[in-house]
Amino acid sequence: MSPLIEKTAQTSADLHPLISNRWSPRIFDSSYKLSDAEATSLGEAFRWSPSSSNHQNWHVVILRSGTDLFAKMSESGLMGFNQAWAPQGSAYAVLLADTKFDGEPRNQGGTFFDVGLAASQLVTQTEAMGLKAHYMGGVNHQIVSDIVGAKNREVICVIAIGKQGTTENQSAEIVEREVAIRTRKDPAEIYSIDSKIA
Repeated sequence: MSPLIEKTAQTSADLHPLISNRWSPRIFDSSYKLSDAEATSLGEAFRWSPSSSNHQNWHVVILRSGTDLFAKMSESGLMGFNQAWAPQGSAYAVLLADTKFDGEPRNQGGTFFDVGLAASQLVTQTEAMGLKAHYMGGVNHQIVSDIVGAKNREVICVIAIGKQGTTENQSAEIVEREVAIRTRKDPAEIYSIDSKIA
């Protein structure tokens, strides 16, 4: 059996392994089933994320493989290449943002920031459980909204979650993407310490 691909962040900084080892694979072990306890842990990680004024202006819908809603998402909610690999995962986490507060339109800048924090916390919990996650923007937002019954919430993204699989018996296209070197911009382009932006 082929070994699992690892893509540890190339940095001299002392990063926690949950951060340095996080990356977004496209190959999952389709036989792995997310347990009730694991699904609850992901939901709770999302629920206890930081929240501006404690409004908790987000919702996550976790759809597990083998269910009708997971199948509907795989068949019509995903777009492009995501349809080729994501259905092999164990679950989809559908991230939603409230569009209103007390009946009035929300400041979506702050809302999206909160949802981003919650998403990051969910993914960190995924890593802590020995699983992997892959954010997907390539989804049909209206169809996803209908599938999960989003109502007054906006679909932000869908995250594929599961146990990482090997490259054995995978297509050349997906293997090429899987083994591609993980890169980031130069540090000076991303952050500044005790100085103005150059």
